[in-house]
Amino acid sequence: MRRWADAHGTTLTDAYLRGAEKVAEILVALQRNSVQTVSVYNLSRANLARNDTELNAVYTASVHFLTTLVPAHFDPATCSVRVHGDRNLLPERYRAAAHGAETAMSGDDFRINILAAYDARDELRTAFSKAQREGCDINAAFDIGDVDLVIRTSPEPLLSGFLPLQSQYAQLVFLTTPLNELTGGHIDELVGDYRRFPQRRGQ
Repeated sequence: MRRWADAHGTTLTDAYLRGAEKVAEILVALQRNSVQTVSVYNLSRANLARNDTELNAVYTASVHFLTTLVPAHFDPATCSVRVHGDRNLLPERYRAAAHGAETAMSGDDFRINILAAYDARDELRTAFSKAQREGCDINAAFDIGDVDLVIRTSPEPLLSGFLPLQSQYAQLVFLTTPLNELTGGHIDELVGDYRRFPQRRGQ
């Protein structure tokens, strides 16, 4: 987002707001392609060390996404939203927007996971505690299941801590096209390419 804002002579807040609009457009395209679950990497715990200017831009766009874009684009009877991460590290306006979206969106057909203040080690500790408490296998204790396809709008070949256990057999795609320039057509092509690729999962 910083590079895109600099290249287009716009503010970081405007760049992130455009990014939020693009995420909504991408989610609509994924739902149109019969994808059932999408996980959006909004903020890692490590990202919280960024400066206040950038974090405020992220928070403003995230609140706009949760309070305006989600209800505008998705049917609450068919879509659900869940925020994953240590929300105690997030500002009150973000927590309130997350609670509102989670409460309002209660469908089962299309699930949107938002990773915010997320750290895989925290997720593993929580799953381990749940597995002990409920007497289940730890794989059943994760709130997010296996990931099939990871799309990263960055040329750097890094997962940056995104759902590492769930992504162990995922197909990885690193794009040179910035998030703010992606279209639904790009998503149609990526999903089509994935579905033509043999999914062996280690076999």
